[in-house]
Amino acid sequence: MPDRVKITIIGAGVVGCAIAWRLSKKFEDIVIVEKNPRIPGENQSSRNSGVVHAGIYYPQEQSPLKARVCVHGNRLLYEFCEEHGVPCRKTGKLIVATNEKDLDYLDDTMRIARENGVPGLRFISGDEAKAMEPNVVCVRAGYFPTSGIVEATQFLHKLYSLATQQGALFLPGRNVVHLEAEHGYFDIVAQASGNTEPFESEIVINCAGVYSDEIARMINPDSPYEVLPIRGEAAKFYKTRRPEIDHAGLNVYPVPQIIWPDGLKADLSFIEFQRLYKEKKVLKTVGVHLTPTFDLIDGNYEIGKTVTVGPATKGGISKEDLSSGSYPLEHFHREVHSFFPGLRLEDLEYHQAGIQAKLKGHVDYIIEPDPKHPRFIQLIGIDSPGLTSSLAIARIVEELVIAIN
Repeated sequence: MPDRVKITIIGAGVVGCAIAWRLSKKFEDIVIVEKNPRIPGENQSSRNSGVVHAGIYYPQEQSPLKARVCVHGNRLLYEFCEEHGVPCRKTGKLIVATNEKDLDYLDDTMRIARENGVPGLRFISGDEAKAMEPNVVCVRAGYFPTSGIVEATQFLHKLYSLATQQGALFLPGRNVVHLEAEHGYFDIVAQASGNTEPFESEIVINCAGVYSDEIARMINPDSPYEVLPIRGEAAKFYKTRRPEIDHAGLNVYPVPQIIWPDGLKADLSFIEFQRLYKEKKVLKTVGVHLTPTFDLIDGNYEIGKTVTVGPATKGGISKEDLSSGSYPLEHFHREVHSFFPGLRLEDLEYHQAGIQAKLKGHVDYIIEPDPKHPRFIQLIGIDSPGLTSSLAIARIVEELVIAIN
């Protein structure tokens, strides 16, 4: 480990690895410090649904950065995966309205998607949706052809491998325990199994996920940002079990769901939602949905028999709490029964849980130099669609690094 490096990235999730890959093409002496003992680690980059989002949930007036990087990142992700052989499939997505109340939320989703420049979207009838996915029941749907799935751990591992080949040095199993600006450099102390490794860095990039707010306060105690950990839990079923659940391979979503900041669902009319959302009193989530997954079959990744059902969100937890107060399987069944009625409770089993870094009081990403230390670049609250957006985010960070270098 050198005593002084050019760039330090804190966090080797998918965003940290994407930045490392991008920057290591142009810069030497890049170190990535990761608290997990291996890469990919057990974080939101590996514990997610693997959906490639189209960019349909993020209104320009509230989340302009999310809107931009998701649509851009969607294209970049497909191109990267094709070039590097990462399992990825443009499956398309249905967002289904099952009643009259849902139609207002669907109309608003389509409006946002058009404003964001999402290509190919269109309204379809309930019969057209059923022709695409025979087990779906709805009165109307939105179809988004650029949505898909990616094998998230394979994508992250490819970024990690390419960055390593380009000279980036990854330090897994290390916690950053000290961070201070000193004489034009940043003093950093990483700790592993009780042993400390001090070094200096010219530039630091904070990609620490759910801990990004704590890293921000290490360098700037006045940092106003607070991450609220939100757990997303998922169940699964095997589509080969019965004809009634032989899922056709699309992403199938309800209309956007509304939750309070603690993660509890809010049953609001669309007019009530609009008012409370503008006042930042409620949050919008994608809801519990159906997602096909990849299986490794005869050495090749193909869409397999497993379909995930989730996420069910829970707030008011610690940043490492993956299990306390978990939802019963009845919850997942109830959430999707209205649009996928052939699914039975006994078809379901537990899949996994992950924790997202929701940013308190904000619905957009924070990607900016710290106001007190401009060579310290903060990425805070990078939740969904961070996986889809990762390559576009990496380009923004590259521009910031070039500007301050």
